[in-house]
Parts: sequence; C-alpha cells; structure tokens
Amino acid sequence: MIRHADLTTGRWTANVSRASPPPATDVVSKVSGVTPERRSHPDYEEIATTLYEWLLPAGAVRQRWGQLGVPRVYVETEVDALERLPWEMACPATPPRQRPALIGGLCRLTQQAGAAVPATNRRSNWPFRILIVVGCTEADEAGLGVGKEVDAIERAFHPLGRTVDVHCMRRPAHAEMMEWIARFQPHVLHFAGHGIKVAGAEQYGLRIESAGGAWTWLGDNIDNDLPRARWVPTFVFLNACRSAAEQYGAWSTHRSFLAGGAKAVLAMQADVSGNLAGDFAAALYKSLATGTSLEDAMNQARAVIPGVPRDIGWALPAMTVRERNARLFVPQPLPADESYEKCAEFEDVRLFANCREPRRDFTHWAYPCIATPGPEKNVLLVVGEQNSGKSHLLKWCMENWVIGGGRVRYIKVHDGQPKTFLSVLRQIRDGEADDRDIQTHHLHAGLPKPAFRQFNWRLNHLIRTGTFGEWIEADHAEAEITDEGQPFTALGERRPEEEIGAFFLEALRAAAGDKPLVLVFDQLEGGVGGRERLLPVDEFEQLLQRLVLPIADAPSSPVKVAIVATNAQESAFRLAPMPARYAGRVARYQLPTNISNDELTALAVEMMWFKDEEWIKDLASVLFMRPPQREAPAPLGLARLRVIRNMMRDNYENLYNAVERMR
Repeated sequence: MIRHADLTTGRWTANVSRASPPPATDVVSKVSGVTPERRSHPDYEEIATTLYEWLLPAGAVRQRWGQLGVPRVYVETEVDALERLPWEMACPATPPRQRPALIGGLCRLTQQAGAAVPATNRRSNWPFRILIVVGCTEADEAGLGVGKEVDAIERAFHPLGRTVDVHCMRRPAHAEMMEWIARFQPHVLHFAGHGIKVAGAEQYGLRIESAGGAWTWLGDNIDNDLPRARWVPTFVFLNACRSAAEQYGAWSTHRSFLAGGAKAVLAMQADVSGNLAGDFAAALYKSLATGTSLEDAMNQARAVIPGVPRDIGWALPAMTVRERNARLFVPQPLPADESYEKCAEFEDVRLFANCREPRRDFTHWAYPCIATPGPEKNVLLVVGEQNSGKSHLLKWCMENWVIGGGRVRYIKVHDGQPKTFLSVLRQIRDGEADDRDIQTHHLHAGLPKPAFRQFNWRLNHLIRTGTFGEWIEADHAEAEITDEGQPFTALGERRPEEEIGAFFLEALRAAAGDKPLVLVFDQLEGGVGGRERLLPVDEFEQLLQRLVLPIADAPSSPVKVAIVATNAQESAFRLAPMPARYAGRVARYQLPTNISNDELTALAVEMMWFKDEEWIKDLASVLFMRPPQREAPAPLGLARLRVIRNMMRDNYENLYNAVERMR
C-alpha cells in the first residue's frame, strides 16, 4: 500500500491534491515537459529510482517479483494521480539495475468502461486492416523520417501479403478520414505526426495539416467520433509527441481513445525524436506481424531504443490495455493446395500493378466488412477498352478472394465452341480443368456434384417429358445424379429458361455453403481481333435475366458474379443500361486508360517497391518511351505495365523470381 506521505514528500513527488497546482517537484510535470535534446539528465535517474521504490517497495513485493523470475508488471489503479505517473522509467538505484519495463515488460491495465459503442454492422474480419494517418506537413514528414516509418510498417506485413491491408492517408480532412474509418473499419489506427495542447485550454489532440485547412482531432471529439462511425479500432498507436502526457486537469489524447472503446492504446509521454519514434514503430510492427502479443511486441520494441537510466527515451512509449496478453491477429496461412500454387491465372499477374483502391473495393465487394445500407451489390462489372488490363486486375482480385476462403470459378465464355444459355450453365457446373495440367485445376475445376442432384434430375426430366416433374428427396438416395447431356428444344410457347435458372441458382447456393462462391465471366468474345462471337446476344441475355440479375436481386447471397467486358461489349451484350430495378445493385468499375508515363512509372515502383527504386524508374522510363510494339491492339492503361513484367521475367530472372506474388 502506497502511503500519501510517500507521494507528497521528498525530492520528487506525485501531485495527489485536487485543490492545488502541481509543485515544481512533480514527476509528471517534469517528465511530460521534456524535449528530445533534454532527455538525459541526472534528475531523471533520481525520478526512475523513486518510481521503482513506489512500484516495487523493498520487502515482500520486491522479493515476490524476483522469486517469480522478474515477470511482466501490470500497473492498475483507480487513483488518477498514480495513473498519470511514468511508471515505465522505474529503475533500482543499485545493481543489478533491472528495469521492469525492459525485462518482462510493463503495461498499464485499465478496467475503465469505454463508451457505449453502437453494435457494429461488421460482416467480414478479413483482411486485417491497418490505417496509417500522417498528420504533419510534407516538410516535417521528410525531416522526422515519417516516410521511413510508413515504409517500415508496410515491409513488416509484406510477407503476409493480402491477409493484411495497410492504407496510408496523408493529411486527410476530418470528413475524409472518418468516412474511411466508417467504411473499412480498420483494426489498427496508427497516427504519425504531432500531438498538440490547445492554447488557453486544458485539451490535447492530434494536429493534421490538411490541404483544406489544418485541424486538430481533440480528445473531446475522438471519443464521440468513433462511436458515431460505428467502429473503434482494436489497437491505436499514437506516434506523436505528448500523446500520453497528462498534466493535472487535462485529459490526454490516448485516454480519449480508451474512452471511445479501443482495447489497447500506445502513446508517447513526452516529446520524442523522429528517428527514435520510427525505429520503435518498425520494431513493434515487425513483432506484431509474427502473431506476437501486444505486450511482448511492446517489450521487444522498447529494447531497440538505446539509453541508460538517466536517458529516458526508451521509457517514453506507454501502452494501456484492457486485457492481458491480447494478440492483435494471427497470421493466416495460404491455401495448402498445389493447384493454388501452380494456378496459371495467378502466376499470370504475379507482377502487374498495385492498384490499391480498386483492389480494396473488389476485396470488400466479395467480403463486405460492413452491411451497407440498401441492397448488397452481388454483381461486379469491370469495363474498359480492349487490352487495357481488365482481366489482369480481376485475376489479382480472384486470388484475393481465394485467400480469404472463398471459391472462384473462372469461366472463359469464348473457348472456340458455340454456346447457348444451357451450355454455359453446364460449363459453370462441370468446369474445364485438364486432368493432365494442374495449372487448370484451381479455377477451372467443376463444382461439387452433390449440390446439383436435384437440378440434374429436373433437367433430365424436362428434356425427356417436357415438364420438370416433382422432386421427392426421399426417393433419391444416390450421392449424385448425372446430367444426361441432351439439348432441350422448345416443347411449347413457354420457354423453360426461367425455371432452369431458378433451379440452377438453388444448386449454386448449395455448392457455396457458408463461403462466397464467385463466378467470373471473361472473354465474352475472342478470335482474331477479339470480335468473334460464339454466344449469341439473346442467349447471353437469358443468362443475364435468369442468373445474373436474380443474384443481384438477392438481399444477401453467398453466390456472386463478376463480368469482364469491353466498353463495346457492355453495350452489345445489353449490360448497360441496366433495368432501373437493378441499376443500384451492380458495382461497376471503369478501368482508366489515360494514364501518364509518370503515373505508370510510379505504379511500377510500387508493385516492386522492395527492389531498387531508381533502377526500376530508369527501366520504366526507357520502356514507356519506346514506340509501341506491333500488337493488335496495342496495350492501353494498366496493361502497359506488362512491358515491365515481361522485361523482368525475360531478362532479369533472378530478380523476377525474388519478387513475391503475394504483393
């Protein structure tokens, strides 16, 4: 039990009086006011030993700590003055100078009730999402090494590929930032920049130098903004000066996130240098990326900061948690399937382009992280000029959907054979995989046969008798029923496509089960010049009316459809305009073609960002300035990045093989 006299007398004190301002000997005032150039001083060594005597007083408490093998220390108190103290500095006066925060680690534990956050409308917890907000000016970003900090976070999670989505917003407006938080619900919010105390008021906040006008995210706003967005990040890292500093009477920024409902908040108790902050963040996220608990990651990161007891730089990061040994996330393994590893379509886009925004949108189209108001868009239409990179972009996203646990059926409509509505349904069901070529198995294998028992029986009955018949489940004990493969002919004025489509959709839902099943239709036409049409427009319209639009109309469907089309095909196959009823139920993405050489070069650097940046810039600038090769048609937009990919693959095999497909 710490006595009142221990805190209010002696060389250093803790201000526990609400009636008087803190004296000059107050530990909190002394530490929170330190600037980077004044981090080392004999006073801090004295404060460290004082805190050690309070934290682990001589006698039973200290003996017990030693007997347990100097374990991690959790500081939990309902006394406000004790909560504010920089316990991380605690260090004994005599050898062995074992500092609890550097051995087993030291964390704050709080039972403080967070705000009553509205029930989240989250649908998918995948991928793990990290939002980085850079608040400082562009000049400070360079001077403080914030860019290196952002890069280090991305590098830490790069080996995990698409299971982690790192997004950086530089100097956003308040509305822009809150819209992103509400839409994508990040599990981690990382702020890099400056903390600030409002002039003339006892308020702290985060300063964001937005182009539309600088603004401060005040503590009073934080714990209201997040519940209003119906989301609070699990972990908040405020890599900003004095974001955990608390003078008596003020409410620190980090406490506002805890009040808002965050489960763990890490912040700085005083001014920190940019290099120190960046190195600490890089080490922390490197540990977290392996699945390490927050406390262990914190302890490992603190150990990389150089310092001695009188230099308090290593002690400035402080973390408060609501529960012990919480793991932020567990790395998700890739599919353990040789057909996935050798999938031809995935290898085809191994190096293409980052295109982070559409990739993120397409990922959340299949795995919505929130239930958006209004009808869900179960149909995705990707449109662009011929040879502009549509299929490449979607193939990248197809692999994303597979990694997330879904199943994808990739259907090349034009395969050299005439097609009808029924033959396309059979193609979806049976697949086109070649038993001799494992590269075709992952996306082209047929769907589970038991799911199509009823559909096949009804189809056979229709072709034989002209009616669908009555299906009685008890009469069919067989595991599967084979489609007899006969074409149907009109047996009356009424066409059977509507019923066939309904029964087939029911089978697709059974095949999907509790995971997304995404049907991707590509290459509606083919042949020389890409203009040969083997699926008549009226047959495609039956597919659209009987399968695609009913899927679009479903409130929440495990079956989704993506269609790749040129601008001309969108019109020819009557994909546009959509009937008014479905206009808001189809997600449409127009692939850009007017992309400058500089923008393409930036994308080339981004897609191979962990290689020599200047080398890639030089290579890209040479290749993009060349006259186009004789291709019919010449590549447009993102497709022009293939020249970089092809050059890497054909002439720099070692570099090409070293670039991970996951990026």
